[in-house]
Amino acid sequence: MNKKKGLALFIACFTMFASWYVPVLADAEFRTIFFVEDGELTSFNTSAHTVEEFFEERDITMQSRDTLNMLFTDSLRSGSRVELKRAFYVDVYVDGLSREFRVSQDTTVGRFIRLFQEENEQLYHHVGSLLPILVPGDTVHLETLREETIVEEQEIPYESNREETGELVVGTEEIVQEGQLGRVVTTYQVLFLRDEEHSRELVSEVIEVEPQTQITRVGTAVPTPTPTPPPAPVPAAAPAAPSANAGVSSGFSLGARVASVSYLNYTRMIRMESTAYTSGFQCTGKRPGDPGYGITASGMHVQHGVVAVDPGVIPLGTRLYVEGYGFAIAADTGGAIRGNKIDVFMYNLSDALVWGRRPVNVYILE
Repeated sequence: MNKKKGLALFIACFTMFASWYVPVLADAEFRTIFFVEDGELTSFNTSAHTVEEFFEERDITMQSRDTLNMLFTDSLRSGSRVELKRAFYVDVYVDGLSREFRVSQDTTVGRFIRLFQEENEQLYHHVGSLLPILVPGDTVHLETLREETIVEEQEIPYESNREETGELVVGTEEIVQEGQLGRVVTTYQVLFLRDEEHSRELVSEVIEVEPQTQITRVGTAVPTPTPTPPPAPVPAAAPAAPSANAGVSSGFSLGARVASVSYLNYTRMIRMESTAYTSGFQCTGKRPGDPGYGITASGMHVQHGVVAVDPGVIPLGTRLYVEGYGFAIAADTGGAIRGNKIDVFMYNLSDALVWGRRPVNVYILE
């Protein structure tokens, strides 16, 4: 009796164990997954453990730019959803020539152009919006862009600073530092469309030479006139019978004037900016008794008719006739006398101030 009870208990336990273990074992060997290809859903019972095994089992292959929602190494379990989106071709017209290009689903026009440029290592121009999503049968029109690096050099203008100083008299100036132009080198990346500039992008800007500021000292000192008796003037003899060929070589006298420049024998005329100076401290920085007081750059003593010039324009020793001033000789130089500038000597500072700054015709005599 006890043996029969034990056998019945064993059979009952075995039945319960089998009813639980067999489905678990079956589920461990096969699983139901859902496969979606281009929106079409199909369920499969599979023993594959990964996406890659499932694709091999079903002989599913992927092509260029197809997309998958899972990795090949991802594990599968019952209820897994594998989605495959097949790529498609669009027509591309480049400079009028047609070709096909394969794109993934949900690709925008902008994304397509970037891929197309990367694959062809070439930039393209597109007219229209970049946001639309491409669908099978779409056509995209592109034009080739030519890329070129352009280097440009430009001058940088210099600034001018004017500094007032009591060391110079009113109406006089002195350049203590010449201005110099700077230079900047700019590099651009330029795109050309149909041989016309389409756009440019700044790549670099390098200042190779910094501009140098021009500094000019401007006089503010008010001079105190110190009258000095002038020497007796030597009047110029007027020609008895003026003519176009009449000369003054025999009547040259510093400071003397002629009635008309037609009496002059000259080789050329220069239009110059004129100023006036004296031998006083306000103009030369020297006082009577100082070394070199009253002595010009050429060694000549100052007197009416002595003028300061730029030797590069008028050589020292040249005989001149200055409009409104008279016969003169180029015997002196000055720090501010550069180019077409001339400084005429006056005995009195008041006369120099009256002369001021004025344009004059300067005649180079034979």
